[in-house]
Amino acid sequence: MYIADSINFEYSENQKGARKDFDIFEENLWLHDTEIRYIIDLKNGRWHLTMLFISIYNPLKLRCHYLDHYDSQKKAELYAQIFQRGIRKDARGTLKLNENAYNICYN
Repeated sequence: MYIADSINFEYSENQKGARKDFDIFEENLWLHDTEIRYIIDLKNGRWHLTMLFISIYNPLKLRCHYLDHYDSQKKAELYAQIFQRGIRKDARGTLKLNENAYNICYN
């Protein structure tokens, strides 16, 4: 198992936490109101799956999360659909992004 070098494991046990330790939870509250989409890319003969969390209120606010790579496109799409159903807050998929929110003008 790979553990990132940026994680600091040197901490003393019985110390009081700071308010900033909870910032990660407050920053990610917007993830509850997101539409979940996925991207499947072909790189070096493997199909790489990335999940997108797009805010339904501000579509310019999004987070990409790389999951895994697969040997076939069909397998990657199957896993993407399974992860998409499991990750999203609403089981029926009622939270939808407004497709015209970007106001892209092609002139």
